[in-house]
Amino acid sequence: MNSALNIDHCRGFLDALAMLNSEASDLCATYELQRLPDAPDLLTALGLRVEDDALHAGSPACALPAPLWQITVAPCGRAHLEQVCRRWFFSSEHMRTAPPDRFRACLVNAFLDALDMSLAGFAAHAVTMTLPPGVWYAIHWNEIAFESGSERYLLHFSHSD
Repeated sequence: MNSALNIDHCRGFLDALAMLNSEASDLCATYELQRLPDAPDLLTALGLRVEDDALHAGSPACALPAPLWQITVAPCGRAHLEQVCRRWFFSSEHMRTAPPDRFRACLVNAFLDALDMSLAGFAAHAVTMTLPPGVWYAIHWNEIAFESGSERYLLHFSHSD
C-alpha cells in the first residue's frame, strides 16, 4: 500500500473513532491527521496552521500571529503516542464500556500500525500551546506532530461543543 493510501486509511480510522466518541449531547469529537503547511521548520508549520485556523475556522475570524499561541514541541515516543490514542479512542461514555484489555490494545495497535506504515521514519513531537487571551480552540485537545525532512503531519484530537 502506498503512503497516500495509508494516510487515507488512518484518516478513515480516525473518522470512525471520532463518530464513536461523539456524545449524544452537544459534545463533538474531532480526530484528524492533516498535512501541515510547507515551512522551513516544524514550529513555523504549526504556526501557519493556527494562523489559518484563526482566519478560516474561528468565529469571528481574526488575524492572530503564531507567536501569540506560544507553541512548543517536545520529542515523544511510541509510549506517549499509545497513551494519547488510548485516552481519545475511549473517551466517550459508551466507548469507556469497551472491554478493557485485549480489545482496547488491539484497536490502538491497529491504528498505530497503520500510522507506522504511513509515517515510517518520521519523528514524533508532542505539541503544546497556550492560547491568546479570549481565544477559543477546543474544550481540551492533544496534538502530535510528525516530521521527516520537509514533510510534516499533525495528529489532532479534540472535544468541542
